[in-house]
Amino acid sequence: MGTSINRHGPKPTVPLIPDWIDEEESLDDKNDAEPTEDPEDEANEKENIEELQRPANPFDKSQRGFREAVRTGDYSGLERVLKNYVTQAGGGASSSARRMSRSGKAVARFGTILSDIRQNGLESTLTRLNLSDYKDKPAIQVLSALMEHVCGTSALLDDTVTREAYAVTITRLVKYMPGLDLKSLTEPQVCEMMAVFLEESIVYKLICDVGRSLTTSTSDPARAIGVEEKLYQIVSGLVHSRIVPELRGKMADRSNLDQAVLKIYSIAFKSIVGSQK
Repeated sequence: MGTSINRHGPKPTVPLIPDWIDEEESLDDKNDAEPTEDPEDEANEKENIEELQRPANPFDKSQRGFREAVRTGDYSGLERVLKNYVTQAGGGASSSARRMSRSGKAVARFGTILSDIRQNGLESTLTRLNLSDYKDKPAIQVLSALMEHVCGTSALLDDTVTREAYAVTITRLVKYMPGLDLKSLTEPQVCEMMAVFLEESIVYKLICDVGRSLTTSTSDPARAIGVEEKLYQIVSGLVHSRIVPELRGKMADRSNLDQAVLKIYSIAFKSIVGSQK
């Protein structure tokens, strides 16, 4: 119908970018198309990659080593089990410390109550806690009566582990501090008692996480006690000299004792990781 026209594209004088588009806007669009990388995003991406690379059961190596120690009665590999527990299962000293948060709060409460006894007197502190009937009782009974105030009554697994650690702590304190008199506590004694509780909490957290064989692979109570005692000796030997001075330094300001105790857990785990075996 005479309407067809040969089209050879726009004339050379017609710009490809219309003149009504602002040049500055074009530059902005270019910047939007090529965003700079956020260092925080890179860090998060790295953490995600590391998380994906972790084994399905990060406790496996520690569990196998622990099971072998219980089965054979040879405890020479328990220090290596402990170190693997921190570095592999726990994800390092800082991560392992964060996993102890509920035990850490209990250790801090224990230290606060002991400090109150030292500063305000045993009778006054027990009266405040509605435990005045224990004012003339032996130390083991007083410390046992404090369990709910120190560890709470929650049924959470971490709190159950903490209560078990506290119960063993009481027994250990009475055994190794036979002359303990709560009416005349000293600050060094308070720090020593807190350190024992902190150490026992690490032992029982490990047993909870990797020590199923302690009950399933042995029916010998003596061997079970032997494993627990050996673990405590290892933990205490590696961390005690490091954490007691830290506790002494933190007791002056009890307002942030929870956070201070978590940092001391981190120091303890770093000491374990730094061991040679």
